[in-house]
Amino acid sequence: MILIILGENLIQEYFDLKNIMDNAKHGVIYFSLGSNLKSKDFPERMLKDLLKLFGNLQQTVVWKFEESLPNKPANVHILKWAPQQSILGFSAHPNCILFITHGGMLSVTEAVHFSVPFVGLPVFYDQNFNVAKSVQRGIAKKVALSMNLAEDLRDAIQEMLNNNTYNEAMKETSFVYHDRVPPGKELVHWIEHVVRTNGASHYRSTALLLSWYQKMYLDFIIMIFGFVCLFVYLIKYLCNKSKVQKIKSS
Repeated sequence: MILIILGENLIQEYFDLKNIMDNAKHGVIYFSLGSNLKSKDFPERMLKDLLKLFGNLQQTVVWKFEESLPNKPANVHILKWAPQQSILGFSAHPNCILFITHGGMLSVTEAVHFSVPFVGLPVFYDQNFNVAKSVQRGIAKKVALSMNLAEDLRDAIQEMLNNNTYNEAMKETSFVYHDRVPPGKELVHWIEHVVRTNGASHYRSTALLLSWYQKMYLDFIIMIFGFVCLFVYLIKYLCNKSKVQKIKSS
């Protein structure tokens, strides 16, 4: 049944990936830019610089790349489709030591869930905000997507691999993320709380106590209308008074 659903090729790729992750003596760096931004669209020079950078690392690099990539170093493995959650938390042991990501909300959440520090390459949407907040928490570094990407990325990788504060901050963030009541238990608790307190009126919005005309802002509309009428009356009064004075003076 699994073969029919996933296909033999995907299953073979999964076991190949598991073998790569298990045999990575110095850990794995996972590089993925999601689905909107594609690595295959990078300029040729940038790709060469990145391959040179990754080839000089001791770590194994798993790169989600949308097509085959020639002349790649032995420690670089290309995946056209990558099971991201499996890579970040593979085989229940922390082989993935660093995540290079575009900084989308799902990717950031998964990094926190599996306690993997990351380098963010934000481009659009919410990515800049997500990466900025993560940098503020000490669980990530930000690198601009430019022609100097390889050089900047090298500095960020070395900084995060050699500075344990990123791992410690991510462990703390991940602990806070996981230290909560399971949704099922929380749902049961609040249902029982409402029953025990006869409707939990103390949690109801005070807006429910407003009169119907207040809910429709009729009192506010009448007040504004009154000010407008008063303003128009004053203008007319001043104009008439000015006309009278002109007539008297003439």
